[in-house]
Formats: sequence, C-alpha cells, structure tokens
Amino acid sequence: MLVAIAAAITVFAIVRSGGPFRARSPVTTSPANVPQEPRPVSGSDPAAATDPAKPAYRGPLGDFFVTGKGNEVASYPPCPQPKRPARNHKASELYSPVFGDPEVGECANGLIPAISVYGRPSMGKRYFVGLAKVNYVVPLDRLRLLIVAGHPAIAQLPAPDDPEGLELIVIQRFPSKNKPGIVVWIHRPGMSLEETVALAAKIMGVRP
Repeated sequence: MLVAIAAAITVFAIVRSGGPFRARSPVTTSPANVPQEPRPVSGSDPAAATDPAKPAYRGPLGDFFVTGKGNEVASYPPCPQPKRPARNHKASELYSPVFGDPEVGECANGLIPAISVYGRPSMGKRYFVGLAKVNYVVPLDRLRLLIVAGHPAIAQLPAPDDPEGLELIVIQRFPSKNKPGIVVWIHRPGMSLEETVALAAKIMGVRP
C-alpha cells in the first residue's frame, strides 16, 4: 500500500512495507563514498554483477535510512487502541483507486495509519514519523535512488538469484510538526522498474 507499503517505506503494525520478514544477512555499515544522487530509471542494471556473498547494507542513502533488518522499519504516528475496521477508508488521504476496496483498520481516534493490498503486486501507502527507514536486506549495489513524479524514491533491484526481487518505496510527503510523512511502497510487482515507477506515480494520483 514512500510504496508499500506501506509497505516495503514495507513493514508495519497494521501493514508491512516490505512484505514478509526476510532471513537476516550480515550487515555492513555506511561507507564514506555512498552515492547520494538519484540515478536514471533506465540503463544498465548494476544488480546484474551483485555478489550474493556481500553483506546487507545498513546506513543513510539519500533521504532514506536502510536498516538492513527485515523487522526494523519507519515508525508510525501514535495509534490509540483498540483498533477497529475503518468506517470510511476511501476518504483517507492514503487511499488510491488503484487499491480497489481492501480491508482497512483504523485507530481508536479514527486515524488510518496505512492502507495495503497484497497480491501481485503487493502495494500500499502508510504514514511515518522520524527517519524514512526502509527494511531492505541487500548489498549496497542492489539499491538505487530515483525521483518518481518529483518525489524521492529508493528501489531494491532484482538480482540473478532473485529475479523478482524488485521493490520500490517513494516518499510522497516528509513528516512535519503538524503532519506525519507518507510513503508509497510496491513489493515484488512482477514488472520492470519503469512499469513499477509508473504504478507508484499512479498511486500518488500523478498522470503520465
């Protein structure tokens, strides 16, 4: 239901931005020369030469923080309990017609923290506060910074041993004092990177 999500920015208390938790790999921390600029969507795939023995990356990357842990994700805003079925999820700013009519939960105060759809692709939108953490568990050379419809994004690229491993998270809105941030996440869509980027833009309501 970044996308993901909530979703991967799956993930989370009600939904996951990155889908099911992955087996943990050794983690390497941020090197000094990590690229911080977004790269073009098209072009050669740097993941094609990925060494599967490389440790998972952990550290900042552009506007994101890659945790390298399947269970460490961006924080939700407070959600008073008990949770209940949402009364009008289509009125939420998280809703997109792309999602159809999924089951959605809300907090006791009426906040809908996330909307997710699971299938092919799994996708969603969710609120977050603090760092834009993403729970990708892959080497640095499988990560690419992008700009999607004017918004910062990060992609986990597929690899020869994980051909359907594409994931994408887009920060639609950064957190502020008055509003939580919003991320769009898409998990293993079975599409090309270009098609996945177009889907994320559609979820955000951006026309091609």
